[in-house]
Amino acid sequence: MNFEDVYTHEHATRKFLSRKVSEKLLARLIQDAQNSPSLLNSQPWHVYAVMGDARINLCREYEALVRAGKHPQEDFAAMLSLHWDTFPSQNMVNFGASQSYFFRDKLSLFTQANDTMFNAPVLVYLTIPKASPAWSIFDLGIFAQSLMLLAINKGLAVIPAHSLVAYPELVRKYAQIPDNESVGMAIGIGYADCKAEVNADKYIPKRLPLRSVYRLSK
Repeated sequence: MNFEDVYTHEHATRKFLSRKVSEKLLARLIQDAQNSPSLLNSQPWHVYAVMGDARINLCREYEALVRAGKHPQEDFAAMLSLHWDTFPSQNMVNFGASQSYFFRDKLSLFTQANDTMFNAPVLVYLTIPKASPAWSIFDLGIFAQSLMLLAINKGLAVIPAHSLVAYPELVRKYAQIPDNESVGMAIGIGYADCKAEVNADKYIPKRLPLRSVYRLSK
């Protein structure tokens, strides 16, 4: 695929087929993503992939915690408890208002997909050392975007999801992540289930007009 096609094809896939992802392909994607830039070439990220029996058991325990109403305990600041500035807050309100249209009043489909980790055959967890500067979070985001675009270029589908890092201690158990690393981000990778109703509409939220985010001084 050319770059423009890869970039415009990026979207969240909310249900995957059970089709296995090649371990060799996954390793190649991660190796290629290592070309991502980072502050002073620090390359602060570590990558932990969970698949097979480990993924099945992780998903089972994750779903049990969700059903029990276990409160998320992310290593990074809890997303929903942050005091967002007015500008992003308004954008999120607009997105929330559009969700009922997007899901055609079937939000239960999203909830079910979310609670079962989207049936992703590979769960990729990205970490940085706890003793990292804020710049490392920026670097981690660049690495994550590189990995997702590389995966899409190979015909895979992706979903970066906050919910996948809701219970870091559970993730550490199955991904074998040491305590001195923060579980920052997670990406589900696999092949899209094109027949799944939750994937029926490749909804892309409206973006702000350029004048709202761009200023040129000269």
